[in-house]
Amino acid sequence: MSNMTPEEKDAEIKRLTKQIQDNAEAAKKSVPKEAPQRNVKKEGQLFFGPYVPLCRVHDSLITGLLNRGEKLDKGTANHDLAGHLLDQRRYTREDKEWFIREFKPYVDWYVKGALEWSGIKFDPQQHATSFTLMDLWINYMKSHEYNPQHFHGGQLSWVIFCKTPDVSKEQKAFEGSSPPPGSIAFHYGEPQHPKWADHTFTYQPQENYMWIFPAQLRHQVLPFHTDETRITVSGNLYFNAPGMPDDISDKPNQING
Repeated sequence: MSNMTPEEKDAEIKRLTKQIQDNAEAAKKSVPKEAPQRNVKKEGQLFFGPYVPLCRVHDSLITGLLNRGEKLDKGTANHDLAGHLLDQRRYTREDKEWFIREFKPYVDWYVKGALEWSGIKFDPQQHATSFTLMDLWINYMKSHEYNPQHFHGGQLSWVIFCKTPDVSKEQKAFEGSSPPPGSIAFHYGEPQHPKWADHTFTYQPQENYMWIFPAQLRHQVLPFHTDETRITVSGNLYFNAPGMPDDISDKPNQING
């Protein structure tokens, strides 16, 4: 601009100023003031992951399990289980025969629910609800004892909470980020972020309730410190071909993987 006349300099400045203003106006127009409105409709969903329902257990089943458990020898299942517990007892064959009759409605309920959750209609000709009970045991968990993360053998497992201690004070005092005292934690897949994609589900046990879950689902039980006993009953089964009767397996060492 050094070679321009004063009149030419004024004209060039006006031109550049107008160009800057025009560019600024164009930039404003290119940015929407509000997000566009869209009607989003879900057309499907990926039902991914294990089916793990919670249900209440009838009093007669709880009472029968407790009464039969009291008659068992202490520690008969300790060798085959993952738990760091001193008293884990395996039920007898007679107990298992009784249990199959009592537990059958819960297995039927689980199979139909799992199929419905996956969008499949139950067909008795195709979908088996008859099963072979692999093992059944009762745990007497005391203060400071725990179950490390583990999984079971077979295809389907469960945990029935027959008696649970009051650990509310411990939980209120707990400040850690891991599952709180006395809880059971289920783990599926790998750790994810953000939080809504978490791979761990934690539950504080309540008496007379039961979780039913795929046997290979990893889970753990956290210790508590109150001077009470937590009593739970667990077991494993595998499904038979449709039309076959329910059965009991006498093979040893089939409890935990």
